[in-house]
Amino acid sequence: VGGKTGVNLKSGKNLVGAFYQPRLVLCDLDTLKALPRREYVSGLAEVIKYGIIYDEILFAQLERNLARLLQRDTKTLRDVVARCCEIKADVVGQDETESGLRAILNFGHTIGHALESYSVAHHPDPLRHGEAVAIGMTWAARAARILHLVDRQFEAKQASLLRELGLPVDWPAAPVDKILQAMKYDKKRKGKEPRLVLPSEFGQVESREWPGDNLVTQAINGVE
Repeated sequence: VGGKTGVNLKSGKNLVGAFYQPRLVLCDLDTLKALPRREYVSGLAEVIKYGIIYDEILFAQLERNLARLLQRDTKTLRDVVARCCEIKADVVGQDETESGLRAILNFGHTIGHALESYSVAHHPDPLRHGEAVAIGMTWAARAARILHLVDRQFEAKQASLLRELGLPVDWPAAPVDKILQAMKYDKKRKGKEPRLVLPSEFGQVESREWPGDNLVTQAINGVE
């Protein structure tokens, strides 16, 4: 859903690619039931992302249906997958080539891609994509709170759902200087600086100019 194709380079993820819309998107829920637990849970990070960036009702449903989601209940999965596809199709329908609105889909990914690339290159047990995105969303929410865009309750509520689903919200092995350097290669940067998608409330985010290395370092380290 979205038609984006991407190729990873040594310097970063998805840096080369094209937009090519599919004729058909098929979602086979049985495939989800065949996944190892870690891979399945990793995918749920993207589901949570949709609730945060676009649909606070979806976020609340995820909180209420936590157990059924982890049990891979068919009806729960059908409803969640369908809603996520609707959201992405709506966003892409308004901005196919990522010139504006579609950038909100990058929530958690600017930091997450940098973290994922570093872990794959340097760690014996690298982060899965969704795990890196979960950490990226956590750090982005903290940056938003430091900038007074959200309060501590928002930050805590997001982190709580991620943890309850079994997703990480931090990675102590991350060297901040290397992560910052990798973020400079983010494909959604404008000019020399990357942009960050930051939340203002559940169901609402915006793409903002780089808030500065010092603030992002504070968000990563949890030190203010």
